[in-house]
Amino acid sequence: MAGTYGIGAFIERYIRQFSTRWWGGVRCRVSFYVSLALFLAAAFFTIFFFIESDRLLKAEMRGRALAFARHLATMLLPDIAAERAGELDRKINPAFISFDGGAADPDLRTLAVYDRSGRFLVGRTRQEAPHRAVRVPQTGPAEAESLQASLTAETRQMQEPLFRRAAAGIYEVILPVRTGGEVIGFVRLGLSGEWHAARYTANARKAAVILVIIVLIGLAISRAIAVSITKPLSELSAAADELKRRNWSAPVPVQGRGEISRLIETFNDMAQTLLQREISLSRGNRDLFILHTAGLDLMEGLDIDALLQKTAARAEDLVRADTVALATVDQADREMKYASVSGGKATALAGLERAIEAGGIYNWIASYGTPLLIQDAQSDFRLNGELMASLGIRSLMTVPLWSSNTMTGLLTAFNKKGGGAFDKHDLRLFTVFSNLVSSALQNASLYNDLKTNMDELEEAQGQFVRAAKMAAIGELAANVAHEVNNPLTSVLGYTTHLIKTLDLPEQQKSMLQMIEQETLRVRKIIRGLLDFSSQRSSWRRPADLLQPLRETVALLQGVAESGGVRIFEEYDGAPVVAYMNENEMKQVFINIATNALQAMPGGGDLRIRVRSAGRNEAHVEFADSGVGIAEEHRARIFEPFFSTKTEGGGTGLGLSISYRIVQNHGGRIEVESAPGSGSVFRVILPLVRQDAAARAGAG
Repeated sequence: MAGTYGIGAFIERYIRQFSTRWWGGVRCRVSFYVSLALFLAAAFFTIFFFIESDRLLKAEMRGRALAFARHLATMLLPDIAAERAGELDRKINPAFISFDGGAADPDLRTLAVYDRSGRFLVGRTRQEAPHRAVRVPQTGPAEAESLQASLTAETRQMQEPLFRRAAAGIYEVILPVRTGGEVIGFVRLGLSGEWHAARYTANARKAAVILVIIVLIGLAISRAIAVSITKPLSELSAAADELKRRNWSAPVPVQGRGEISRLIETFNDMAQTLLQREISLSRGNRDLFILHTAGLDLMEGLDIDALLQKTAARAEDLVRADTVALATVDQADREMKYASVSGGKATALAGLERAIEAGGIYNWIASYGTPLLIQDAQSDFRLNGELMASLGIRSLMTVPLWSSNTMTGLLTAFNKKGGGAFDKHDLRLFTVFSNLVSSALQNASLYNDLKTNMDELEEAQGQFVRAAKMAAIGELAANVAHEVNNPLTSVLGYTTHLIKTLDLPEQQKSMLQMIEQETLRVRKIIRGLLDFSSQRSSWRRPADLLQPLRETVALLQGVAESGGVRIFEEYDGAPVVAYMNENEMKQVFINIATNALQAMPGGGDLRIRVRSAGRNEAHVEFADSGVGIAEEHRARIFEPFFSTKTEGGGTGLGLSISYRIVQNHGGRIEVESAPGSGSVFRVILPLVRQDAAARAGAG
């Protein structure tokens, strides 16, 4: 069954292929019409040949008969006039006999002579001839009787020779014999048409063979003509199918200068145009997709540094550039520098002190405000040719980045991949992309500004809350100091007096000492509340930051050694001058260092570092190897009354007071910590200018 199905499918496929490519195609129709035309022409020629052959045969027989009859009439004229039958018989007998005894004329069947009245004088038939020729048809008795009959009156009255068909295959000629314009008798000849018919048949056979040959040659010629006509059309049709399947690669060959050649040329031009438009459309779709993807990617990012990196990478893919760089103006030194570079020449460009675009290109774009395409960078007057040659830059295009009608930077693509130069299409695409980049950078800048404003607002709100807390604490502290401090002083005074004057048992004495210690602790809390709530501006002057730091280390050295903590001082001793109140700053350092020592109950290391961040800030770091701070506590360590120490171990005001003091000095405190990895408290203070520091040192 499978074999039968396979054979059937093959036959069906072959018939379909034959019917579609040949039987139903142009070549079949051309061959059919050409063959039909040749066949009709051959048929017309054959019919014309047969008709003309029949006419010529009849004309030949008539001519022979008339010539023979006139010859006999001339020869028999005297005997006919004298009606000498014997002489006439003697003279007509040789007409049936040749010199060698054979038939003189194989077509002569009957011969008779009549007088002027149409009466039979003498006559012969081939059967009556004394010597009959072999293989010559014989006449019968009916022919003899017909000869002996007298001529009809109609026949006798004729003036011209009479040619008629007497019997099957017998043609007769009756010729009047005249002398002096008077008919004196008649000569009657009967000729057989069999020999001429044989010739006619032979000619017909030859004509049929020639017709068949002509038809075959015509078919071959029609096939060749059809192929010559339809081969270009078939190639054109195949090319059209390939074009429809988008697989057209080479133009159809053009031969000659005819209509089909012009049609093929037109098709090639059309196909080339369609191919170019297809390529252009595909390229446009690719560019649109990259632009769309790049736009989404750029709009999603709000971090400027990450956005700059994305911009260079996306632009590199978009215009097939070897390297893409984004240059901005550095506000510090007013020089144009690269903010982001991506591609093969990223290292070389990033190492330049100033951007390539600084100078000629920047001035040009700033003056005209339009993108710039340079296809020969090494000879352009706006660029340094030697620098371009050393960097291997052949061509570039630069587009400006705008923000609120202000040029904020330049986006530049260097060297198109593949060795070619950038064109106007690349520049248009690059310009559209630069608009997206400008919008994305502007959005990111607005977001960062908004974030900064929100942070400042949050900080202001925090300060307001802390101010409100401090105001409440100040009011509370004032009330406590007024209501509690006096009784507390009395309690503390009497307790101390009792301890010193009375000789009490040890148990009662220890109780009084506990009352004294707790009273001192309460007084310490009250003083802390008073200090925290105080909003007075302290007196500050330029001073060396290392002095209160050294005093703090000296004060806590004994406590550290007793707790197994080693203190490392990491600073070179050079003065670090800042506007500060030395006592307040010493209080800050003591609070932070004390917390560090308490975070290392089993001993450890405390490293104190001092370093200058440029010329503007000083960093004082306290790095311990203690237990660290939990993440949920890190954000609250500067809040008033917040403490992670056990009950009775702290008031929660030390870091709050320290933070406020540093903030009043124009600085800030940063914390880095993780549970089990220790903590780093960094006090950042603004430095004093060198001239003020010199005056402070002189003082």
